[in-house]
Amino acid sequence: MQAVPAFLNNLVDFLPNQNSTNFSTLRNLDIGGEITTVKLFWKLKHYLPKQVLLWNIYGPAETTVDCTFRILDININEVSIPIGHPLPHYQCFILDECLQCAVFSQEGELYVGGAGVFAGYLERDDLTARGLLIINDEPFYRTGDLVYIDTNGLLHYRGRKDYQIKLHGQRIELGEIEQCLLKTSISTCVVIQWNHDYLIAYVQSSSIDEEQLRKYCQSHLPAHMVPSIFIILDRLPLNSNGKIDRKLLPTPDLFPNSSSSKNDSK
Repeated sequence: MQAVPAFLNNLVDFLPNQNSTNFSTLRNLDIGGEITTVKLFWKLKHYLPKQVLLWNIYGPAETTVDCTFRILDININEVSIPIGHPLPHYQCFILDECLQCAVFSQEGELYVGGAGVFAGYLERDDLTARGLLIINDEPFYRTGDLVYIDTNGLLHYRGRKDYQIKLHGQRIELGEIEQCLLKTSISTCVVIQWNHDYLIAYVQSSSIDEEQLRKYCQSHLPAHMVPSIFIILDRLPLNSNGKIDRKLLPTPDLFPNSSSSKNDSK
Protein backbone atom coordinates (compact mmCIF):
# COMPACT_ATOMS: atom_id res chain seq x y z
CA MET A 1 0.00 0.00 0.00
CA GLN A 2 1.26 3.48 -0.86
CA ALA A 3 -0.31 6.71 0.42
CA VAL A 4 0.40 10.34 1.27
CA PRO A 5 0.31 11.50 4.92
CA ALA A 6 -2.82 13.64 4.46
CA PHE A 7 -4.79 10.58 3.36
CA LEU A 8 -3.41 8.46 6.21
CA ASN A 9 -4.27 11.16 8.76
CA ASN A 10 -7.88 11.10 7.56
CA LEU A 11 -7.85 7.30 7.59
CA VAL A 12 -6.65 6.96 11.19
CA ASP A 13 -9.15 9.61 12.29
CA PHE A 14 -11.91 7.57 10.62
CA LEU A 15 -10.92 4.14 11.96
CA PRO A 16 -11.97 4.59 15.65
CA ASN A 17 -15.60 4.85 14.51
CA GLN A 18 -15.47 1.45 12.80
CA ASN A 19 -16.45 -1.79 14.46
CA SER A 20 -13.48 -3.68 13.05
CA THR A 21 -10.18 -2.78 11.43
CA ASN A 22 -8.07 -5.64 10.12
CA PHE A 23 -4.69 -4.93 8.58
CA SER A 24 -3.26 -8.37 9.32
CA THR A 25 -2.48 -9.04 5.65
CA LEU A 26 -0.65 -5.76 5.12
CA ARG A 27 3.07 -6.29 4.49
CA ASN A 28 4.32 -2.92 3.21
CA LEU A 29 3.14 0.66 3.69
CA ASP A 30 4.95 3.33 1.67
CA ILE A 31 4.45 6.93 2.81
CA GLY A 32 5.56 9.85 0.64
CA GLY A 33 4.58 13.06 -1.09
CA GLU A 34 4.46 15.13 2.12
CA ILE A 35 6.17 15.28 5.50
CA THR A 36 5.66 12.19 7.64
CA THR A 37 5.30 13.35 11.23
CA VAL A 38 6.09 11.50 14.46
CA LYS A 39 2.42 11.96 15.43
CA LEU A 40 1.25 10.10 12.32
CA PHE A 41 3.79 7.35 12.99
CA TRP A 42 2.40 6.88 16.51
CA LYS A 43 -1.17 6.76 15.21
CA LEU A 44 -0.27 4.15 12.60
CA LYS A 45 1.48 1.97 15.20
CA HIS A 46 -1.87 1.44 16.89
CA TYR A 47 -3.37 -0.23 13.80
CA LEU A 48 -0.47 -1.82 11.90
CA PRO A 49 0.72 -5.39 12.53
CA LYS A 50 4.23 -5.79 13.92
CA GLN A 51 5.57 -7.46 10.79
CA VAL A 52 4.67 -4.59 8.45
CA LEU A 53 7.49 -2.71 6.67
CA LEU A 54 6.81 1.01 6.99
CA TRP A 55 8.72 3.02 4.38
CA ASN A 56 9.19 6.78 4.46
CA ILE A 57 10.07 7.72 0.89
CA TYR A 58 11.03 11.03 -0.69
CA GLY A 59 11.49 12.29 -4.20
CA PRO A 60 10.19 14.91 -6.64
CA ALA A 61 8.88 14.01 -10.08
CA GLU A 62 12.14 15.23 -11.66
CA THR A 63 14.00 12.35 -10.00
CA THR A 64 11.46 9.76 -11.22
CA VAL A 65 9.39 9.98 -8.04
CA ASP A 66 11.51 8.27 -5.34
CA CYS A 67 15.19 8.92 -4.62
CA THR A 68 15.62 8.42 -0.84
CA PHE A 69 14.11 6.02 1.67
CA ARG A 70 14.00 5.06 5.32
CA ILE A 71 12.44 1.88 6.72
CA LEU A 72 10.83 2.77 10.05
CA ASP A 73 10.80 0.19 12.80
CA ILE A 74 7.18 -0.12 13.91
CA ASN A 75 8.31 -1.78 17.14
CA ILE A 76 10.44 1.09 18.47
CA ASN A 77 9.72 4.67 19.44
CA GLU A 78 10.87 6.98 16.66
CA VAL A 79 11.67 10.48 17.89
CA SER A 80 12.08 11.96 14.39
CA ILE A 81 11.22 10.76 10.91
CA PRO A 82 14.16 11.10 8.48
CA ILE A 83 13.87 10.74 4.72
CA GLY A 84 16.84 8.41 5.05
CA HIS A 85 19.51 7.38 2.55
CA PRO A 86 19.66 7.68 -1.25
CA LEU A 87 18.23 4.75 -3.18
CA PRO A 88 20.71 2.71 -5.28
CA HIS A 89 22.11 4.64 -8.27
CA TYR A 90 21.28 8.01 -6.70
CA GLN A 91 23.52 10.63 -5.09
CA CYS A 92 22.52 13.45 -2.77
CA PHE A 93 24.43 16.65 -2.00
CA ILE A 94 23.44 19.32 0.51
CA LEU A 95 24.72 22.71 -0.63
CA ASP A 96 24.58 26.13 1.00
CA GLU A 97 23.78 29.39 -0.76
CA CYS A 98 27.38 29.56 -2.04
CA LEU A 99 27.06 26.02 -3.48
CA GLN A 100 29.47 24.67 -0.87
CA CYS A 101 28.83 21.31 0.80
CA ALA A 102 27.08 21.61 4.15
CA VAL A 103 28.57 19.96 7.24
CA PHE A 104 26.73 17.61 9.62
CA SER A 105 23.52 19.15 11.01
CA GLN A 106 23.88 22.23 8.79
CA GLU A 107 20.76 23.02 6.79
CA GLY A 108 21.09 23.40 3.04
CA GLU A 109 19.35 22.75 -0.27
CA LEU A 110 19.16 19.17 -1.49
CA TYR A 111 20.59 18.36 -4.93
CA VAL A 112 19.87 14.91 -6.38
CA GLY A 113 21.85 13.15 -9.10
CA GLY A 114 21.76 9.68 -10.57
CA ALA A 115 20.07 7.39 -13.03
CA GLY A 116 16.56 8.70 -12.45
CA VAL A 117 17.21 12.43 -12.84
CA PHE A 118 15.24 13.95 -15.70
CA ALA A 119 16.92 15.26 -18.87
CA GLY A 120 15.07 18.57 -18.84
CA TYR A 121 11.69 20.26 -19.32
CA LEU A 122 10.19 19.89 -22.78
CA GLU A 123 10.86 23.02 -24.85
CA ARG A 124 11.69 25.00 -21.69
CA ASP A 125 15.46 25.41 -21.73
CA ASP A 126 15.16 28.33 -19.30
CA LEU A 127 13.53 26.16 -16.63
CA THR A 128 15.96 23.34 -17.30
CA ALA A 129 18.92 25.67 -16.77
CA ARG A 130 17.49 26.80 -13.43
CA GLY A 131 16.57 23.29 -12.34
CA LEU A 132 19.80 21.42 -13.10
CA LEU A 133 23.33 21.95 -11.80
CA ILE A 134 26.32 20.12 -13.27
CA ILE A 135 28.45 18.52 -10.55
CA ASN A 136 31.38 16.31 -11.51
CA ASP A 137 30.08 16.27 -15.12
CA GLU A 138 26.72 14.88 -13.99
CA PRO A 139 23.35 16.70 -13.85
CA PHE A 140 21.93 17.22 -10.35
CA TYR A 141 18.38 18.38 -9.78
CA ARG A 142 17.94 21.44 -7.58
CA THR A 143 15.00 20.28 -5.44
CA GLY A 144 14.24 23.50 -3.58
CA ASP A 145 13.96 21.40 -0.41
CA LEU A 146 15.90 22.22 2.75
CA VAL A 147 17.47 19.24 4.53
CA TYR A 148 20.34 18.36 6.84
CA ILE A 149 22.33 15.18 7.41
CA ASP A 150 22.90 13.72 10.87
CA THR A 151 25.97 11.89 12.17
CA ASN A 152 24.43 8.56 11.11
CA GLY A 153 24.26 9.70 7.51
CA LEU A 154 20.47 10.08 7.54
CA LEU A 155 18.82 12.94 5.64
CA HIS A 156 16.18 14.97 7.48
CA TYR A 157 13.63 17.11 5.65
CA ARG A 158 13.14 20.65 7.00
CA GLY A 159 10.82 22.26 4.49
CA ARG A 160 10.64 24.06 1.19
CA LYS A 161 13.16 26.79 0.42
CA ASP A 162 10.34 28.92 -0.98
CA TYR A 163 8.44 28.54 2.32
CA GLN A 164 11.06 30.74 3.95
CA ILE A 165 9.49 34.18 4.14
CA LYS A 166 10.19 37.61 5.51
CA LEU A 167 7.56 39.21 7.70
CA HIS A 168 8.14 42.72 9.06
CA GLY A 169 11.87 42.29 8.46
CA GLN A 170 12.08 38.91 10.25
CA ARG A 171 13.00 35.70 8.40
CA ILE A 172 10.51 32.94 9.18
CA GLU A 173 10.48 29.25 8.27
CA LEU A 174 6.80 28.32 7.95
CA GLY A 175 7.63 24.66 8.49
CA GLU A 176 8.86 25.43 12.03
CA ILE A 177 5.45 26.87 12.92
CA GLU A 178 3.72 23.83 11.44
CA GLN A 179 5.97 21.46 13.41
CA CYS A 180 5.17 23.37 16.59
CA LEU A 181 1.41 23.11 15.97
CA LEU A 182 1.68 19.39 15.25
CA LYS A 183 2.83 18.83 18.83
CA THR A 184 -0.69 19.67 19.98
CA SER A 185 -3.72 17.40 19.50
CA ILE A 186 -4.36 18.45 15.88
CA SER A 187 -4.14 16.01 12.96
CA THR A 188 -2.46 18.22 10.39
CA CYS A 189 -2.00 21.88 9.48
CA VAL A 190 -0.76 24.40 6.92
CA VAL A 191 0.69 27.86 7.67
CA ILE A 192 0.78 30.52 4.96
CA GLN A 193 1.69 34.18 4.59
CA TRP A 194 -1.32 36.31 3.68
CA ASN A 195 -1.13 39.74 2.02
CA HIS A 196 2.54 39.98 3.04
CA ASP A 197 1.53 41.07 6.56
CA TYR A 198 -0.16 38.12 8.26
CA LEU A 199 0.50 34.50 9.21
CA ILE A 200 -2.55 32.26 8.82
CA ALA A 201 -2.65 28.76 10.31
CA TYR A 202 -5.15 26.27 8.85
CA VAL A 203 -5.68 23.44 11.33
CA GLN A 204 -7.49 20.11 11.03
CA SER A 205 -9.02 19.25 14.39
CA SER A 206 -12.27 18.71 16.26
CA SER A 207 -10.87 18.90 19.78
CA ILE A 208 -9.07 22.23 20.11
CA ASP A 209 -9.98 25.90 19.77
CA GLU A 210 -8.18 29.02 18.61
CA GLU A 211 -7.42 30.28 22.11
CA GLN A 212 -5.68 27.02 23.05
CA LEU A 213 -3.62 27.05 19.86
CA ARG A 214 -2.63 30.69 20.33
CA LYS A 215 -1.54 30.12 23.94
CA TYR A 216 0.51 27.10 22.92
CA CYS A 217 2.27 28.99 20.13
CA GLN A 218 2.92 31.98 22.38
CA SER A 219 4.66 29.71 24.88
CA HIS A 220 6.73 27.82 22.28
CA LEU A 221 7.48 30.32 19.50
CA PRO A 222 8.93 33.84 19.22
CA ALA A 223 6.24 36.50 19.06
CA HIS A 224 6.81 37.25 15.37
CA MET A 225 6.13 33.58 14.49
CA VAL A 226 2.74 33.30 16.22
CA PRO A 227 -0.03 33.16 13.56
CA SER A 228 -2.42 36.10 13.37
CA ILE A 229 -5.42 33.85 12.74
CA PHE A 230 -6.13 30.16 13.32
CA ILE A 231 -8.72 28.64 10.99
CA ILE A 232 -9.95 25.31 12.34
CA LEU A 233 -11.48 22.89 9.84
CA ASP A 234 -12.89 19.39 10.12
CA ARG A 235 -10.87 18.47 7.03
CA LEU A 236 -8.21 20.32 5.07
CA PRO A 237 -8.97 20.23 1.31
CA LEU A 238 -7.12 17.58 -0.68
CA ASN A 239 -6.27 17.43 -4.37
CA SER A 240 -6.73 14.41 -6.64
CA ASN A 241 -3.42 12.96 -5.39
CA GLY A 242 -4.54 13.07 -1.77
CA LYS A 243 -2.21 15.95 -0.86
CA ILE A 244 -3.33 19.11 0.91
CA ASP A 245 -4.50 21.58 -1.75
CA ARG A 246 -3.40 25.05 -0.68
CA LYS A 247 -5.37 26.65 -3.52
CA LEU A 248 -8.64 25.44 -1.99
CA LEU A 249 -7.99 26.77 1.51
CA PRO A 250 -10.72 29.25 2.53
CA THR A 251 -9.94 32.95 2.39
CA PRO A 252 -9.26 34.30 5.89
CA ASP A 253 -11.51 36.99 7.33
CA LEU A 254 -9.02 39.30 8.99
CA PHE A 255 -11.64 41.68 10.37
CA PRO A 256 -14.66 39.52 11.29
CA ASN A 257 -16.25 42.16 13.54
CA SER A 258 -15.58 45.21 11.39
CA SER A 259 -19.04 45.34 9.80
CA SER A 260 -20.86 44.93 13.10
CA SER A 261 -18.64 47.59 14.69
CA LYS A 262 -19.55 50.03 11.94
CA ASN A 263 -23.23 49.32 12.41
CA ASP A 264 -22.94 49.79 16.17
CA SER A 265 -21.21 53.15 15.71
CA LYS A 266 -24.04 54.33 13.51
